[in-house]
Amino acid sequence: MIEEMNKVQIIGPKNSLDECIRVLHAAAVVHIETIPAPADIDSMFQKLPMEKEKMLQKETLEKGEERLRNLTHLLKEPGSYRAQRFGHEEIHGYLEEVAPVEEKVKALRAEKDSLSEELVSINRYERLLHGFAPIVLSRLGGLRNFEIVGLTVEKTRADIPGLIDAEIKKITGGNYQIYVKDLDEKDVGIVLAYERKHDAQVRYLLSGKSISEVRLPDEYSSLSLVEALKLMGRKKAAIPGRLSAVERDLESISVEWYGKIIGLIKAIEDAIDEIGMIMYAAQTRFTFVIEGWVPVRLLGLLKEKFRDLFGEKVLVRELEIKDAEVDLIPVHIKNPRIFRPFEVFLSALPPPKYGSVDPTPYVAVFFPLFFGLIVGDIGYGVIILLISLYLRRRFRGKEMLSDIASVLSVSSVAAIIFGFLFGELFGDLGQRLGVIHPLIFHRTEALKTTMVLTIGIGIGHVLLGIIIGIANQLSRGKRKEAGAKGAYLTVILSFLFILAVLFNFLPRGFLTPGVVVLAVSFIVLTALEGILGPLEFLKALGNILSYLRIMAVGTASVVMAVVANRIGGLSEDLIVGIIAAGIIHALNVVLSVLSPSIQSMRLHYVEFFSKFYEGGGRKYAPFKKR
Repeated sequence: MIEEMNKVQIIGPKNSLDECIRVLHAAAVVHIETIPAPADIDSMFQKLPMEKEKMLQKETLEKGEERLRNLTHLLKEPGSYRAQRFGHEEIHGYLEEVAPVEEKVKALRAEKDSLSEELVSINRYERLLHGFAPIVLSRLGGLRNFEIVGLTVEKTRADIPGLIDAEIKKITGGNYQIYVKDLDEKDVGIVLAYERKHDAQVRYLLSGKSISEVRLPDEYSSLSLVEALKLMGRKKAAIPGRLSAVERDLESISVEWYGKIIGLIKAIEDAIDEIGMIMYAAQTRFTFVIEGWVPVRLLGLLKEKFRDLFGEKVLVRELEIKDAEVDLIPVHIKNPRIFRPFEVFLSALPPPKYGSVDPTPYVAVFFPLFFGLIVGDIGYGVIILLISLYLRRRFRGKEMLSDIASVLSVSSVAAIIFGFLFGELFGDLGQRLGVIHPLIFHRTEALKTTMVLTIGIGIGHVLLGIIIGIANQLSRGKRKEAGAKGAYLTVILSFLFILAVLFNFLPRGFLTPGVVVLAVSFIVLTALEGILGPLEFLKALGNILSYLRIMAVGTASVVMAVVANRIGGLSEDLIVGIIAAGIIHALNVVLSVLSPSIQSMRLHYVEFFSKFYEGGGRKYAPFKKR
């Protein structure tokens, strides 16, 4: 339900402003509003400027927060940790204490990055040198006054070795050696040996984009090929151990400090919020003023807290809510614990307007009902229940995912109940084994009954939505809008009344009164709503027929389960039959989670909410600590 709100004004001496803000922060019940700038210079209230000292303090805190966030990116988040709590007075001391840890972490990360890059470099050069080694040692080992260059060329450029050979021949006058060797699937290795006096011309030739010269890092440049390979081998063997030691050091620091750092970040955010709250306040010559919204049920506790701490020095008073402010009142939705998970359905919509209707209790009743009617199978219901209970435990700290799992668990219970009523256990498997039989009807054998049932549910659900809309408009004093919805409801009821007579559900004598009521209500609806009135009537009929999807999707699920059992029964091998049936049933379970959820949500969002839901509200966001 949408809680009733009071507008409050807090007035006190300027020297109590900081303490008052801290109390409001801890109370976490006041949705603070900015006091508008005065229209003229002589207004009683003026904007409260932020002192230079506060601005410097805010800047220091923001820099500290940025440092800490960067530090969390350098550390690995532990599997589990608890954010430590800090008071505002502890922030600067702990920032200084974190500084040496920050430097150590940066050094460790730099070492880790350097080792990782070195390992990649060694692997690359080692592969190339192993490819070039047979040529350099066996064929070019005796060349003393020659420059030896190693190149790599992509195999897609098969023309390059020939071009290099021709050009080098021109430059050196034929006094050179060239060897080509496949290095791997992508690259070809080329080894060139030529007189050193031609080095500049050759280097210029080899500067093309498709050619990569193999240049060893400086530490290997003075070594022979064999020595370079040996040194690379030793380093390659040592680097993983050093990397593991660095990782252990980082993990140890994370375990000790991650919770402290996260807690410190939250404390800094709270401190910045409190400084920023000054921008929402106004002032007179000697006092400050803060305005906001508080749920009615919490206002007494807020007044009592301020009275205990400040006595008569700070006043908390209620303000009259003007008509122009009604649409600005923040919306706080508060439901009993059993309904609260179903609030997740409102996350896809803008908040409802203040004074309108919170649809959560209705969703909590009808969503499991629709889901249960569509699934309607004991076996599937039990599997979905077990999965949802696991997910609720797995995502306990993540509110939205936990709420979705809770909704599924309630809905799966409804599926189990309808499974008993329809006599379904993995389709017709329960009946085949003789362990269960339909208590009301079997869906595949009573399609007409199922159709009538779903249409009846659709009529009730749509009419309930219209009735909720009428009651809401009356409670808000909007009589014209309530009258239009009343005429809309009468048109639909009288039309359904006439259909009942035509299909012999009611005596023929009721036909004339029904037609008269339909005509009168239709005229009234058109007069109040214009051409949109009759269009809404046609839309409502379409909405009611849309509930046939409950029957259609549910019947498809039953048929798929029956098909799975029959395919399993056709196999001569029992194990193969069980596996085949199990695969189809598993697929049907997945569809039994997705499709009923989507269809039930659609029936609420489109067919039900459209009759009364008014979006565009402002979400209640109390000033509270992180």
